[in-house]
Amino acid sequence: MSTIKKFYRNSAWFEFADKVKARDRYTCLKCQRSNHEVVLQAHHTNYLEGKLPWEYAISDCISLCKGCHAREHGLIEPNTGWSLLSIDDLGDLAGECERANCGTAIRYEHQTYHPNWGYKIVGSTCIEHLTKKDQELSGKILNLYKVISNFVHSEKWVRGNTKNNKPFIENKYNHHKVRIYGESNNYSFQIAIKENGIRWYDYKDIISVRGHSLEEAKELAFIALKGTLVEDATEKNLFRSLYKNIK
Repeated sequence: MSTIKKFYRNSAWFEFADKVKARDRYTCLKCQRSNHEVVLQAHHTNYLEGKLPWEYAISDCISLCKGCHAREHGLIEPNTGWSLLSIDDLGDLAGECERANCGTAIRYEHQTYHPNWGYKIVGSTCIEHLTKKDQELSGKILNLYKVISNFVHSEKWVRGNTKNNKPFIENKYNHHKVRIYGESNNYSFQIAIKENGIRWYDYKDIISVRGHSLEEAKELAFIALKGTLVEDATEKNLFRSLYKNIK
């Protein structure tokens, strides 16, 4: 068994992957099918040198079904990212759809192109599938995960000590602050909202996130901060749900 396969059969990975799936309510973020319909897997959206698969932030991963996961890694033909170049009328069913597992006789040849898969001729039915766009909600969620991940892995985290000599690490987001205390999965956090015209920071109550990794503590703190800042009720519910699913 290869070293990589051993990593993904480790109990720490199973536990971490389940956190990712739970956050996404056990639904593939690409095709929206649930774990009752498909086999769900956790997919890393970026890779960090020297980290084991379960040492990432949860926002570095998304839930995908086995098929969508394979497409993300280029193992099977993707459903998105194709461009329609031209349409030719053959006059009768003289052509054949080149889409994987199709092979249907076609009259109208749709010449398509994918940057990773090259050119392909498909029929009228398959072209609709190849050019469909991700659902709006999935797009918003994926973008949010990217924002969280960037904050967690930011190089702007700094160390400091409180007036009582309690050590912490701290980072800014649009002049607001997130502060993390503790070590070895015994973390807590505070957020500080800076309002216009105020020259100092008002830190909120300390929130315990015991049992979570440092990356998860950073995530939860940032989600709490963003959830406090947004005014739209739908967005606020999204952050509340995300915080609950990770916590």
